[in-house]
Amino acid sequence: MQSTLDGLWGLSHAHAVALAPHCKTLSARRGEVIARRGSPLPGVMLMSIGSAKLSVRGAEGDERVLRIASAGDAFGEPTAMLGKPCLYDAVALSDVRVVILPASAILALVARDRRFARFVVLALSARSYTVLSEFSAATTQRGAQRLAGYLGSLERKNGSRGPTVQLPVSKTVVAALLGMKKETLSRLFRQFSSEGLIGMTRREIAILDPQGLAACTRSSRAHSA
Repeated sequence: MQSTLDGLWGLSHAHAVALAPHCKTLSARRGEVIARRGSPLPGVMLMSIGSAKLSVRGAEGDERVLRIASAGDAFGEPTAMLGKPCLYDAVALSDVRVVILPASAILALVARDRRFARFVVLALSARSYTVLSEFSAATTQRGAQRLAGYLGSLERKNGSRGPTVQLPVSKTVVAALLGMKKETLSRLFRQFSSEGLIGMTRREIAILDPQGLAACTRSSRAHSA
């Protein structure tokens, strides 16, 4: 279990060793529910393999994807630590393996390890900041700005591996994540291509003009979406 924990949630090797005896694993097939809205979580959920979407549905059944959790990511930190019901459904987008880290084990290590306590504070602060940033983008930015920002985040996550990024999920899920219809997303992809910002082949996207894409993220100029 310790080797599985290494690198997840930014855990150090020493902290992974301390927490490993308390962890359990959960495997799920694509389309299966990992966590259900309104139910408690058994702990902080660390994605070891695969990816999952965290989403909510409106009264009319329309889905809003809040976040995509990929291998190495964690979700459910506030829910698990506070012992509150989950506020979203987590559904596997591929075959997944999840490491469940109980809140009791986290709190026990926090009580005796100052460095781990600092790590947890920073991790929860980063999650809070990310949520607020995403809410701000969803409420103040146009669709083109949100898409440009999303592509920029994929490029940053890609690091030094080149200017080509891969959509980690289907266009339908990306559209739900960005709060737009799939048709709007497709139109914006065509617009970005015609403007020379990107080149696209299925899920593979070449970032042709990183500066232009960044400017689009900041710009409030008229894109109709």
